[in-house]
Amino acid sequence: MKQYFHNIFNGINTVFEGMSISFASMFTVPQTVEYPDVDVRSRDSIRIGLGKKKGYKGNMAGMPDNYRGLLDVDMDICTACLICMKACPIDCIAITNVKCDKRKFEGRSGKMAVQTRAATRFDIDLGKCMFCGLCVEPCPTGAIWHSNDFEMNTYNLDDLIRRYVTPEEAQAAEKRGAEIAEEDKAKKAAKAAAAEKGEE
Repeated sequence: MKQYFHNIFNGINTVFEGMSISFASMFTVPQTVEYPDVDVRSRDSIRIGLGKKKGYKGNMAGMPDNYRGLLDVDMDICTACLICMKACPIDCIAITNVKCDKRKFEGRSGKMAVQTRAATRFDIDLGKCMFCGLCVEPCPTGAIWHSNDFEMNTYNLDDLIRRYVTPEEAQAAEKRGAEIAEEDKAKKAAKAAAAEKGEE
């Protein structure tokens, strides 16, 4: 008899627990985002409730700092060192480089970096990328990172390849690289000639 009333009590208790969640949801304001008409990456674009701007829990602008969206590259601080390409386990990054004029600059991490090579090609195939972040970690300047961008819907797979070096930039870098190679060759020849004269 005791077990019988215990079961009835448990049944009523579980019904009230379930209904408490239902009742609570009745008084919350729905957060419907009309995607893609509303840009969910912008906090200011989402208006919920009485005309007040509020954050949306699915908003990409409110995602945590370690969210891994689409890869992005800052070519101004990229040293074309090929480390990210070598770290990528599925070869979705393709980089070619040539010698360039030496320059020093500060990376995103605040550390000083030295550039001796320039990229003539920097392509990322987002169709292959598995968003593991292995390319981001070893970058000495922080030139490559995962952005909050998540939209990559397209009808053409070639559109998933991001090219960060234009043909004009590649041509200019190759031209300057060839000039530097000639200068280095001339310096080596002059050194060798001076060494031969010293031996005589």
